[in-house]
Amino acid sequence: MNLEQQNSDKRKNAQLTNAEAAGFFFIPIGFAKWGQWENTDFNKTEMERFELYGFERKIRQAKHMRICGSLFYISIVIIILYYIGQNT
Repeated sequence: MNLEQQNSDKRKNAQLTNAEAAGFFFIPIGFAKWGQWENTDFNKTEMERFELYGFERKIRQAKHMRICGSLFYISIVIIILYYIGQNT
């Protein structure tokens, strides 16, 4: 296996960086768009880049981070509603 092939395999199996993961986690959906459940522009372009270069592991991790981020915001809303209900 030549060096170029090794580098290609290394990039293909690379993990998301902390900054990439944070972007997918904290902005999982497009809040200010008509189609709210679509990716944000940042996430959409990153996913297109991952698909273009064949970063399968990053694609799986990005989808997982979007799900975790959505669950995080849903749980925050539930906690806030619970506390509002307790104080009324």
